[in-house]
Amino acid sequence: MRTLSDAIQQTNTHAETGLPEAAIETSGQQFGRNTLTPLPKEPLWKKFIEKFDEAIIKILLAAALLSMIVDLFKADTLTGGISFGVVAAVLAGLFAMRQGQWVPTFMFVSAILLFLVGLAAGHVLVEGLAVMVAVILATGVAFASEYKSDREFEVLNSQKDSIKAKAIRAGQIHSIPLEDVVVGDLILLETGDEIPADGRLLKATEFMVDQSLMTGESEPVRKLARPLDDTADGPEQPGCVYRGTQVVDGVAHLMVTEVGDHTYLGQIARRLSAEPEEEDEAEGKDTEEIRVKRKLTISKELTPLQQKLTHLADLISKVGYIAAVLIFAAQFVRGLLYGDIFWPANGEQVLTVLSELLGYFVTMVIIIVVAVPEGLPMSVTVSLALAMQKMTRANSLVRQLVACETIGSATVICSDKTGTLTQNKMRVDRVSWDEQTFDRDSPDWPKPQSGNKGKPIDWLALISGVNSTANLEEKQGKTVTLGNSTEGALLQWLRDGGVEYGELRLQNTALYQIHFSSERKRMTTVVRDGGKVFSLVKGAPEALLDSCVEYLDANGAARALNEDKKQAIRERLREAARKAMRTLAFAYAPLPADTPNDEDGLHARRDSFEQNLVYVGFVAIRDPLRDDVKAAIGECRDAGIEVKMVTGDNVETARAIGHEIGLIAQADEPIDVPGGVVFTSQRFNQMTDDELKQALPSLRILARARPLDKFRMVKLLQELGEVVAVTGDGTNDAPALKKADVGLAMGIAGTEVSKEASKIVLLDDAFSTIVKAVHWGRSLYENIQRFIQFQLTINVSALAITFLGILLFGVKAPFTVLQLLWINVIMDTFASIALCSEPPRPGVMKLPPKKRDENILTPAMVRTIFITAAFFIVVMLGLLIAMKQGLFRGEGSWSVEVAGTRLAVPQNADGLKQIEGDRWEFVDENGVTQSATVMFTVFQVSLFFSIYVFFQVWNQINARSLTPEMSGFHRVLENPTFLIIAGTIAVGQILIVTFGGNVFKVEALGPLEWLGVIAVTSTVLIFAEIARRLRNARA
Repeated sequence: MRTLSDAIQQTNTHAETGLPEAAIETSGQQFGRNTLTPLPKEPLWKKFIEKFDEAIIKILLAAALLSMIVDLFKADTLTGGISFGVVAAVLAGLFAMRQGQWVPTFMFVSAILLFLVGLAAGHVLVEGLAVMVAVILATGVAFASEYKSDREFEVLNSQKDSIKAKAIRAGQIHSIPLEDVVVGDLILLETGDEIPADGRLLKATEFMVDQSLMTGESEPVRKLARPLDDTADGPEQPGCVYRGTQVVDGVAHLMVTEVGDHTYLGQIARRLSAEPEEEDEAEGKDTEEIRVKRKLTISKELTPLQQKLTHLADLISKVGYIAAVLIFAAQFVRGLLYGDIFWPANGEQVLTVLSELLGYFVTMVIIIVVAVPEGLPMSVTVSLALAMQKMTRANSLVRQLVACETIGSATVICSDKTGTLTQNKMRVDRVSWDEQTFDRDSPDWPKPQSGNKGKPIDWLALISGVNSTANLEEKQGKTVTLGNSTEGALLQWLRDGGVEYGELRLQNTALYQIHFSSERKRMTTVVRDGGKVFSLVKGAPEALLDSCVEYLDANGAARALNEDKKQAIRERLREAARKAMRTLAFAYAPLPADTPNDEDGLHARRDSFEQNLVYVGFVAIRDPLRDDVKAAIGECRDAGIEVKMVTGDNVETARAIGHEIGLIAQADEPIDVPGGVVFTSQRFNQMTDDELKQALPSLRILARARPLDKFRMVKLLQELGEVVAVTGDGTNDAPALKKADVGLAMGIAGTEVSKEASKIVLLDDAFSTIVKAVHWGRSLYENIQRFIQFQLTINVSALAITFLGILLFGVKAPFTVLQLLWINVIMDTFASIALCSEPPRPGVMKLPPKKRDENILTPAMVRTIFITAAFFIVVMLGLLIAMKQGLFRGEGSWSVEVAGTRLAVPQNADGLKQIEGDRWEFVDENGVTQSATVMFTVFQVSLFFSIYVFFQVWNQINARSLTPEMSGFHRVLENPTFLIIAGTIAVGQILIVTFGGNVFKVEALGPLEWLGVIAVTSTVLIFAEIARRLRNARA
């Protein structure tokens, strides 16, 4: 790390005014930008190959290889190329056995090779091709799902480091993006900031830094300014601070000496790139590299909803495996009964029986593919991606994916007041001293004076300007506060009166500061003006008045402050508070002339700086309520969400605002009474946990609250079973933000420490933004329920139709392998996108929140699944019976099966005759008499397939309804994505049947047949609507 002397010399910077304008670009060019090289990403090809390592994929690949090998031996000519292909496949498999993880990859390559060999020999391996399509589909969907998820994480990571730094450049204070910080920049640091780059301290007052990122030690370390030529560096050195660490307390001026990859953090990140530490991470170790990786990336752990869905998917998969085995057994029994399975007498019969059994096996595998809900993870990905995008547009920056779903289950919101319920546009509207009070709109509104220390107005101006760490910056014609918004209002009051706070700070040299904290509720700055030394204090009136022994009268004379005078002051403070204004008291104390200048000497006397104070007066600041906050709180009430205001304001101000926004019924609600709605921090801390658990359900306002009060409230609410969302903007709010189910940091007023502890950042700090996030969180949950409802309806009906068709009617699998795969595409891919893109429905905020342990599969959904599936089963099995009786035969070809292979044979083919039952004979194109199973015409198969698929098109509309009282058609036209996908499935089915021919074993239907299909299948909408109304009437 450069020394301060080197940094100043190399960049032409200045220890007081920072970099000149001309030197900024030069420094950036010479020493680089403050950006880190991204951590390495796994190549896309490798991610795709990893998808072949799933158990289901290995089963499919094994089925494809078996099918292709048997098909090759059934070919008319066994050429050397075919033999070579088989040998190559075997060699590839043997090599793969040695290479563990590459087994499925080589199986995949071998299957493709065999298919190409068969194609070259003029023999298309259709069944094997079908299974390969299943493999490509399953791996492709999984890969696309993960790729989309990774893209969303990249977006989150890019936004994660979008912090600002306060830099002094050419004597002016600017707020600049992290990446614009350059070597030589003079950075202002205060409590709650994240340090933007490595550097050395020029000034430091009570400066404490959390270096756990670097050292693993949780205790903050005190940092000090060191000489310009100090060469020592490292986290243990008091004069050095490092990028990514956090300011816990105090203020400092930092000279940047290293940026970007040259920072300590950047060097660790580069080590991560070269030597990943997955093993240490898996073993639970907490190394420097792992801490940095956690800092630079967002956790991709499964969310609770994803875990629920994983368990549900496992359960469905087990049922699917059992169903697949039963269907295989049913096919085997049927084969024995119908003569398809027999004891072979020669090699040709061995192949025939083996082909038949292989057909059963492939059907079983495809049934497993259909039953295993690969679409569930994708539905979560689609829903989370949609929720994240919509929430970001609605000013909620999601930092952890779990927050997307958890916010929808929130039962309690503990909200700050300033900036969240109010506009954070603070303005001094009243000043008061002695017996006098002035309002902004009065003709005698006093103007602050600069440079004097006589009358109360002079001291108010001095304390406002000097006892402060805030600054004002002009941006695009507007004045923006850098720092605390209350201090910003005081600085703006000075500027409006013609006083420049910068001049006050130059005239009164700040020697030492004791910063505001929620425990102390005051801030003190020790200043020297010539030979005189003063402590300037501002803070909460009730805390400050008790430390005052004198007050200034209107003429600037110090007089004894007795109890009667204090009571009169308190009454004026209460009057301002009842008008929803927050009050701030001012005081000062003359200090001895021998007060030391060095920090250690001042630190030793710090307790005396806030004793024997002279009360000056108070200012009352108004912060207008947000226009939409009352409606938002009403919406929360309708949604079963309880809102609690946790504020540092005094109880009178808090109560007045609570009444204005509709949080409490009466403006004079009693304070600190059993069963009451308004409590003070003092009373709150006098109560035991058991007493608070009884009081919390009715509590609406906690005034003069401290961060520890907020943490305790969150903890006790969670013990009562509540799902708690909490807002916070300060460094001390971090424990409560981490403890809450959803921590919501303020994007404008929040410190970087609070943002780091949060799961969501409110970019506009508004309470209504929280309500919008709840909308999308609830919608996400409902969308996944819609997809599950749709998918399980297909699962139940498809498995039942296949099983009963074989068992009761002796039908070979009613759907071909490719037809089942197309049904699976509809079920897993299209439906997950269509149903998970639904926007929040209007009634979603009229429902109570979801409980933590609530099953995602509700009784209403189960009833809908089985009622609709039963309708499908009855209609489709009825259609099978009708077709077996010769209805809907058409004039085209028969669908016949020869040795496990389906063929289309014209109804007038040579020698076509029925032998017994479904056993037929015909003469093939080579003049050979073939024995075949004939059950339906190709036209009947096409009709059966199309009716089932169109049932699913309409059933997507039904799946939109999760409750009996909601129609599936409700606002369906408002979701174009849904309509486009439903249309795509319908058009896709028509194209498959029209042009699919030999591949899908279908033939084209005419316009009248398609109209009939659409008319028959649309009855499911009428059926479902009647069923819903009956259930609703019964309820």
